[in-house]
Parts: sequence; structure tokens; C-alpha cells
Amino acid sequence: MKTAEKIRIVADLIAIDSANNHEEQIADYLLKLFAIYGIKASKITQFPGRCNLVAEIGDGQAPKIGLSGHFDTVSPGDETQWTTSPYSAVIDADTLRGLGASDMKAGVAQLVITMIELKQAGLPRHGTIRFLGTISEELTEEGARLLADQGYADDLDVLLFAEPTGVAIDQLPAYFDSGAARIDHNTLDTLLAAAETTQAREQHFIFQSHKGWMTYTVTAHGKAAHSSMPGLGINAVDCLITYYQAEKALYANLMETSAELGATIYAPDIFHGGTQVNSIPAIAYEQVKVRTIPELPNSELINRLSHLIDELNQQPDMNLELTVEQSEVPVANSTPLTFAPFLQHHAHTTLAEPLALPTISVSLGTDASEFRRRNSTAEMLVVGPGNTSAHQVDEFVSISAYLNMIELLIASLTDYFSVNQKD
Repeated sequence: MKTAEKIRIVADLIAIDSANNHEEQIADYLLKLFAIYGIKASKITQFPGRCNLVAEIGDGQAPKIGLSGHFDTVSPGDETQWTTSPYSAVIDADTLRGLGASDMKAGVAQLVITMIELKQAGLPRHGTIRFLGTISEELTEEGARLLADQGYADDLDVLLFAEPTGVAIDQLPAYFDSGAARIDHNTLDTLLAAAETTQAREQHFIFQSHKGWMTYTVTAHGKAAHSSMPGLGINAVDCLITYYQAEKALYANLMETSAELGATIYAPDIFHGGTQVNSIPAIAYEQVKVRTIPELPNSELINRLSHLIDELNQQPDMNLELTVEQSEVPVANSTPLTFAPFLQHHAHTTLAEPLALPTISVSLGTDASEFRRRNSTAEMLVVGPGNTSAHQVDEFVSISAYLNMIELLIASLTDYFSVNQKD
């Protein structure tokens, strides 16, 4: 496939508005693209206008590698803040700008083009590559949950996610100082030293593990009353504040930590109480998102929160309720990495960055959490052409990083199947 066509595919995907919906249009586009090159693919409809996509090449035998990407994007926010329309892919030198360019339409295109070019080369001769395109990764991971429950990842030996893993060279110190990622100290020192003389625009990484996450709501039930007679009511905001102080203490005193992922991250995000100024509020609630670690599993954290609420509900006028909206498990690899060395070997020549895809652990979440539920042994890695402009105005991807990542993945998969083929 020619370079212009590879770039056009990303531009076409950006032009499709799939912000938290309408992923079927992406699935239809890729279905036709796969068909042109003789690759069978199937839409897996989940909701009206929202479809996942599964495609496969190879002989159906082991080894089996999955390539996963999500079709949805976040909302563009205030579109007047964008330099150009979020849905118009704009090219400026080595930059391609548009909603989803980084997270993760360039990543999806990378995976699809990799499969097409391997198929054209008659590869893999022995082994299987399966594409898993999902809906709603940004909000609920429902697409990955459905595909996982239907068994599409059960037999995979390796599963790659093309989420953005690039960081601008001048942002590297801030990136690691922020707590967004953890890296071996010696590797970081080597990276920062090499970054001082590099001509590269970005440094990409392999995310070898990431935290899980959980969202929950704690609701305080009080009793409404006229504001001239507050003693006749129970102020739900007071109850929620009491709980919030106890919750902060709970998280501050957690002892569990992960050598790879660090500590649990607590982020209370939304507080709401009351509806008008002359009424004592009968309802107040708090919404929280927590990034979790294997050493303190989501289920155990839920138990501790429930116990705290039970204790507080013994106090007069306290009526608290916990609702867990979503719980996604942490993702780590329990055995030595086998596919990552192929990526790192070819990164030396294809990416030309300060270091060849160093492995790090991150706090963000991906669809890997859902697939990990059903497949505890697959090597799960995150590596893609995007960068930290994801979820920002004027999101962009480096065109050279995108094209180089395609070559990287093709070379790595070719070598992997050559070494691991089973006659």
C-alpha cells in the first residue's frame, strides 16, 4: 500500500464522527477495506449504530496474536477552540491533526494496514492474527467486554493494543514527574541523557502493565426542610462531608503498594448537593474514580468502602449508600515478555528514537482490562503511534511515527511467526 493511501485511511477515519457513539460507520468503512484485500471480517452489533468488528488472517492455528483498537473518541469539547474542524484531518509538515488522530484512529489504521500488508505477503504461513475493533472504550469498555465474553480473546497468546504511547522529547521529565508512568531509574537516566542530543520528535514506549480503575457513587440521604426551619430536616450535605472526611482518611492510610504500578490513586471528581437556596438538601452525592493495583484488588477496595459506610450508618441521621458503576481490573504480565523483544529489536531501525521502546507501567486504563478477565496468560502490551495530545484540543499524530509503527509491527510479527511457527 502506498504512503498516500495509508495517510488517507487515517483522514477518512477522522472524518467519521464517532465521539462516544456511531462506531458502526467505522466498522462499515473497515469492513469494505478488508474486503478489498480479501480479508474476511464480521460486524458484532451491540447497540443501534454501535458495532464492533472482528477480522482474521492466517491458518487459524497457533501461535495466535490479537491486534486491538477502539473506534470511539472522546467528545471534541468546545469546537471553537480547535484551529480547524475536529473532523477535518489537516496535515502540516509531519503533523496530522484531528479528533482521534492520536487516540486512536491512527492506531486502528496501523493495525488494519499491518494485517493487509501481511495478507498480501502471504503471511503468516503458520499462525493467526485476529483484529478486534471495539466500541465505547473511552467510557465503559462495553465493546471489549462483549468480545471477551464471546471468547474472541480466549485463545490468544499475545494481544497488542495500539493506544497512544508517545511522549514529546521536551515533555519527558514532566511526564514521569507527574506520576502518569513508572520507569526504572537507570533507564530514565539513560533516556534523558540520550534525549539531549536526539533529532527525534517523540519517544514511544511499550506499556507492559497498567492500573485498573473503578467508578462509584456515594449518596447521602437526608430529609428536606424549609431553610427557615433547618432543625426539622437532615442536611444531606453534612452527612456527605462526614463521609468524605472518613473516605479521605481511608485512602491516606492504605498500606498496599505495587513495585510495578505504585499506589492506588484516589480522585473524587464530582460533588453535588441541594437544588435551591431555601430548602435543606435531602440528597447529596459524590462520584469518584480510583486507579487500582493488583495488591489491593477492586473487590477488596469495595469491601473496605462498604464497611466504612456500614460503620457511619450506625450514627444518628446517617444514611449512606454505595453504588459501583464500573470496575476494571489491573493488567500485568505474570511471565517474561516474549513479543516485546521483537518490537524493541526492530524499533532500533524503524523508529530512530533515543531508546528502543523501553517498557514502562502506567496509570491509565485500556480495553486490556476486559480481555484480561477471560485470558490470564496472554502477553498484553500497549504500543501505538499516538502521543499525549490525546483528549486535547488540536489532537495530532506524527505522520512519520504512524508510518514507522506500521513497518515496526510488520517486521516484528514476521519475525515472531518465523521463530514460533509450528509445522
